[in-house]
Amino acid sequence: MPLDDAAKQCTAEPWNLLNVYRPEDVLEMEASANLTSQGESLQFTYTVRVACRKSSARPISRPFTIVSERLKLTGGRFQDTVLLENLEGKVKLLHEKAFLAGYVSGTEFVAATAPTESTMLFRLYDLETNPRANLFKRYLDSWGYYSLDAGQMRSNVATPMDRGMDAFGSNLCSVLYTLHNERPRDERKLVEAAKLIEPRLDLISFQSPDRDHVYMFFEDKDGHRFGVQNVSDGTLRFLAICFLIISNRTDEPSEAVSPLIMIEEPENGIFVEHLKPLIEKIDPSGRQGQFLFTSHNPYFIDLFDGTLDGLHMVRSLGSYSSVSKPDGAQLTQRLGKFSLGELHFRGLLG
Repeated sequence: MPLDDAAKQCTAEPWNLLNVYRPEDVLEMEASANLTSQGESLQFTYTVRVACRKSSARPISRPFTIVSERLKLTGGRFQDTVLLENLEGKVKLLHEKAFLAGYVSGTEFVAATAPTESTMLFRLYDLETNPRANLFKRYLDSWGYYSLDAGQMRSNVATPMDRGMDAFGSNLCSVLYTLHNERPRDERKLVEAAKLIEPRLDLISFQSPDRDHVYMFFEDKDGHRFGVQNVSDGTLRFLAICFLIISNRTDEPSEAVSPLIMIEEPENGIFVEHLKPLIEKIDPSGRQGQFLFTSHNPYFIDLFDGTLDGLHMVRSLGSYSSVSKPDGAQLTQRLGKFSLGELHFRGLLG
């Protein structure tokens, strides 16, 4: 989507994305990913710099524009090769087939101009001339961020064929209704998982009086019904997390893109021990998708003492945050005296 629309998706006050502590009116972001295409290992690096310029006429309006954008690839015959470059709207795209055919350097690039209010990666057509660049684009499109809100998860507003849950879970009833109609076996897995927190749950039923609304009910073996208004916040959050883990598994090894799912403080309203069997269902290799959890809860952090490679610390450094990985050997030694959560609580994670 255009940058201004993306900014509004992030916050109700997009002009504050460049906060008052930043010395420059430019945001720089970078993403690196190792993906597989037709058995070939590919390492992508994508960088984008976005300017947010103040308007003298309307101080509150700060249109976002592209300063620079670059996508590089290493893998096979590609060695730190530029697939896409955008310098304030002056664009060059690598014709990947021409590059592999050995065209003379320079002639394998297609030059163009583009408006600067959106990225060139967003504008990239899904053509056979750029399969690797589009593979990375599909990977970014698979990212999902969730800060589940129990109040919004009680909404009965629905969209036909709704398959992806939104950031706050406000369409939980809608996506579970689609799951109910399209993938009953996955729905059965969802119900079995949810029995851990609601042992009397036998099935989930729905009523859809019109195309814009769906009402979800929990039923026990005797047919007693409980609507979402009579279910605890933790139960709804647990159900939403179950859905994210089940629905984002990728079992097709070929061109399927393993998603990246980010969940803020998943333990809110849930007995942490109930999350353990869910966490154990996640393949730590990342082949079926990566999950990024943020938490301050020492008991939730304890769940990851067997997967220290995935542990990272976030610290505030004034106008930005740094992400670092604790020293593995030092951490293992300290785990003999304290649990992982206690190490975090005592400030000993490094």
